[in-house]
Amino acid sequence: MAEIVDEIKSRLSIEDVVSQYVQLKKMGHNLKGLCPFHSEKTPSFVVSPEKQICHCFGCNKGGDIFQFVQELEGVGFVDALRILADRAGVKFEEEKASKKIPKSEKDEYYKAHELACDFFCDQLFNTEDGKKVLDYLHRRGVNDETIKTFKIGFAPDLYDALYPDLLKKGISRTVLLKAGLVSSKTVTSDQIYDKYRARLIFPIFDAFGKVCGFGGRTLKQEQSPKYLNSPENPIYNKSKILYGLSHAKDSIKELDKVVVVEGYFDVVLPYQAGIKNIVATSGTALTEHQIKILKRLTEKVVSCFDTDSAGFEATKRAYFLFQEQGIMLKTLEGLDKKDPADFVRDHGVEFKVLVDRAEDFLTFFVKKLLEKNDFGSPSGRKTIFDELLPCLARLSPVLKDFHIKALSSKLNIEAKYLHDEIANFKLPVNHPAKAILASEDKQKMSVEIVILGVALEYPALFKILAKNLAELDFEDPFKKVYKDLMDQYNSARENFTTWKFDGEFLLEESEKLKVWQLYAEEQYSEFSEVNLELEMYKLIDKVKKDGVARKGKQLIQMIQEAEKNSDRQRQNELIIELNELKRQKLLNP
Repeated sequence: MAEIVDEIKSRLSIEDVVSQYVQLKKMGHNLKGLCPFHSEKTPSFVVSPEKQICHCFGCNKGGDIFQFVQELEGVGFVDALRILADRAGVKFEEEKASKKIPKSEKDEYYKAHELACDFFCDQLFNTEDGKKVLDYLHRRGVNDETIKTFKIGFAPDLYDALYPDLLKKGISRTVLLKAGLVSSKTVTSDQIYDKYRARLIFPIFDAFGKVCGFGGRTLKQEQSPKYLNSPENPIYNKSKILYGLSHAKDSIKELDKVVVVEGYFDVVLPYQAGIKNIVATSGTALTEHQIKILKRLTEKVVSCFDTDSAGFEATKRAYFLFQEQGIMLKTLEGLDKKDPADFVRDHGVEFKVLVDRAEDFLTFFVKKLLEKNDFGSPSGRKTIFDELLPCLARLSPVLKDFHIKALSSKLNIEAKYLHDEIANFKLPVNHPAKAILASEDKQKMSVEIVILGVALEYPALFKILAKNLAELDFEDPFKKVYKDLMDQYNSARENFTTWKFDGEFLLEESEKLKVWQLYAEEQYSEFSEVNLELEMYKLIDKVKKDGVARKGKQLIQMIQEAEKNSDRQRQNELIIELNELKRQKLLNP
C-alpha cells in the first residue's frame, strides 16, 4: 500500500490535483483560489507546492492529495486511491488494496445494498408478481436492457422477504435498520420487518456506480408516500447524490453538457432514447454540493423540471444556485405539460431537439412573466420588476446590460431607468438568493496556532520563544507541541537550523503543523526580519496575557469558593495572588 501511495505522490503534485477542481492563481510561493468546500467571493483556499498540502482558512478543510479527493468527492481512502491512481497512470489492484486496509463501517453498508439490489432484481424477473410489475415497466416504455442497466427491481408485498435473506448472508440487524431496509416498532424491539413492500425499486448509485440507497415507488393507489427513499446513512447523503451520475459522467464530459431533471423515470427513458448526459435530483431540492459536482464535469447546464408551479419554483431556485457558481442556467420548454419521461415515451428523440434549443433561464423567465402579467398596467409592471430584479441584480455588467436592453424594448421603458432600479435594489430578507449566500467569515486562528506556526515557518525565531515562554504558558494540545519543539531546539542548540518532522519529533502532528506553517507563511511572508521579530514579541505578549486571564478566572472562582466555605485565610491569600497577577505586564526582553 505504501508503495502505491508513494508512486502516486511522485507523479501527481498537490497543484496538479487541485487545479482540476479549482481555478488557481500564483500568489507568492503559493497558489490561491475560491474554496471548493464552501461558497466565498474572496479566495481563502491556499495550495502549497512546497509543503504539498492545501487548506482553506475559511472553512478549515484541506490536506494532502488523498485527503483533498476524499473530502471533495465524498469517498473513502480506497476510492480516493483508485481515482488518483487512474490520473497518475499507476496500476491499481483494488482487491489487494482492500485487503491491506481494515474494513470500515461503510463496507457492510455497501454489501447490504448490493445484496438487496440483487434480491429486488431477482424478484422482478423471476416471480409471478414481479412479472406483472415488469409488464407495467414495459407499458411505461422501459425495455429489459434499460431495466438491467439501472438494476430496477421489485419489492414483494411481504413483511419478511428481504430481511431474512440478508441476515442469512451476514448483514447485521443494526445495518439493516440504519440503512432503512427494514423497520421495527421500537428501537429495542426484536420484531423487524421489510420497509419496502409492493414497490417498484430504483437503486441509487454513487458516483462510482456502487448502490448506496433506494427509491421505492408505490404500486398501490392507497399506499403513501408515492416515493419511499433511503434515510441518510454512512454511505448515502441525498444532498450529495445525483441519480444517474455514474451512468452519465462519460457522456457529460464528451458532450460538455448536462440535463438536470427531477425523477427516476425522467432519467431512465431519455437515457434509453440516447440522451445519456442526464441526471436527476430525485425529488429533492437541488443543492450547492450537487452543483459543484456538475461543475467539475461541465458548465453547460439545461434544467428540465416538472411544468407545474412547484417545478417552476425549483427551476428559479436552481438559477440562483448555479449563478453563485458562475454558471448560466438554460431551461427546456415545450413539453406540453408532460414530464420528460412521458414526453420521450411519446416523442422519442424530439426531446434532444428541445434540449439543444433550450434558452437561458432569464430569457425563458421574462417570456413567462410577460405571458402571465399585464405589463401595460402599473400593478403588472410592479409584479414583473419584483420577480426579475433579484435575478438581474447579481449578473455581470455585460449580461446585465444584455437582459436590460431586451426587457426595456419589450416594456417600452428606457434602459437607464431599469439600471437605476437595479442600483437601488436590495434583496428581501427571506429571498432565496439571499439565503444562498454563504458567510465568508474566516476561521479565527488561536494565538497559540499563530505563534507556533511562525516558529515552525521561521525556525530562527524560536530562540525568542524559548527565552520568554514556558510549557505552562500553553494550553493542551499546544503544550505538547511546544514541549516537542523545545526538546528538539535544546538537543541541537548552537547547531539548530531547522525542524525535523521524523524520528521521535513531531511525526504524529506533522500534517497539522504544516497547516499552521502555511498560515504563518500566508500572513507574514511580506514581513521584514525586524518586523517579524517585533510581531513575535507581540504574539508572546498575547500568549502571556491570555494565560494571565485564564489564571485570573480560576482565582476568582477559587475566591468565590473560599468565601462560600467561610475560609477567610484562604480567601485573603487568593486575593493577594490575584492582585499580584494583575501587575504582570512586561516580557523578559
